[in-house]
Amino acid sequence: MRARPSVTAIALAAFFVVVQFYTSLAPLSPTPPVGYVFTSWPIAAALVGVLALGAAWCAVRLARERAAPPQPSRALLGAWIGTALVASLLGLDPRSGLQVVAVMLLAAAFHLGLVRYYAERGVARAVLWTYLWAGLGASVAALVMLALREPAPLFAFNHGRAAGFFVTANQFAAFLIVFAYVALGVALAARGGLRVLAAGCVICAVVALGATFSQAGALGAAAGALFFAFASGARRTGAVLALVCALGAALFALHPLARHDPADTFDRLRTWGAGLRVAELFPLTGVGPMAYWRVYPSIRPPNGDLPGTFGALHPHDVYLSLAGETGAVGIAALAYGWWRVGAAVRGSLRRRARRERFLALGVCAGLFAALVQGVFDTIGIVQMSFVWIPYTALALAAADAGLPADAP
Repeated sequence: MRARPSVTAIALAAFFVVVQFYTSLAPLSPTPPVGYVFTSWPIAAALVGVLALGAAWCAVRLARERAAPPQPSRALLGAWIGTALVASLLGLDPRSGLQVVAVMLLAAAFHLGLVRYYAERGVARAVLWTYLWAGLGASVAALVMLALREPAPLFAFNHGRAAGFFVTANQFAAFLIVFAYVALGVALAARGGLRVLAAGCVICAVVALGATFSQAGALGAAAGALFFAFASGARRTGAVLALVCALGAALFALHPLARHDPADTFDRLRTWGAGLRVAELFPLTGVGPMAYWRVYPSIRPPNGDLPGTFGALHPHDVYLSLAGETGAVGIAALAYGWWRVGAAVRGSLRRRARRERFLALGVCAGLFAALVQGVFDTIGIVQMSFVWIPYTALALAAADAGLPADAP
């Protein structure tokens, strides 16, 4: 009989699950509401409360133990949060920017807690099992909603593409490509029930990703597959996947706009142009986190999205988004943080057997897929807060400790 999970395990698992549904926090955002949102202000506030409690437990325990933040976590968090703080103080909306920094600090507490306590008995098991069940439930729910065409406003807003609890199909795809590769890593590293659950998650996530009809998601998934194949030493498989990707690109050239609004064909170019203009006008520290939408009406390109619409909230490119919100300093911090994480994961994996590498490689493949998809979608500072900081913790922890024996 297994022991009941510790408070630390529950806190980390709860945080990691809730943070996946960060789009449900939209009622608390200073930006204009867009699309169909499932949560109200009280529910969104309750979700933030769960994040705060989980992060507070980790912070208190770390403080009691006087545990020094490990490298590269200290470098990564210092660079990313530090530049966000500077950009907030010097930006156009310091209040919103500082709120983002506060969220980043919550994510940082989780990051440090997971890296430190991942190998502790019951922690990895609680985090992975809860995460997989939550992701599986979200994927199945999205497919059911799509089949029933309910809620009708959500179905109409996404032109018949699966979006689930994530407002837009592209945001759902952003979740799925990371979820699928983490589940793949677990399936290859685990045994018993956890392996069966993870395999089911992979299958369901792939089906759901197809139902999103997200071109950026498909591109990110393909990039993640190539990364995982070559990083795990399966070079022949990687070559086959490269051929499949080439054929898929040819098919896309013939049918590029399946279930997309034809009016949006050239919308990305105009949106990117707006993002580039903001980066040019505020080159050093940007306009500040969550302030892009405030400056957009002044730089709106001809025939660009109207202020208050989805295309006016961010430039739909994670790197242009960061450049506009945090400037060149933020882009430098971004590159530095990823370099430190990559070097640390690579160094840790050299000491592990092949099977023990799969979980960390799966997490890294998911992150790589998200970075590629980010060229065409997602908001930089939001991705950094809710995706990159939490998942880099899992990558570092899994690279250092693999899959603990008590996890399956």
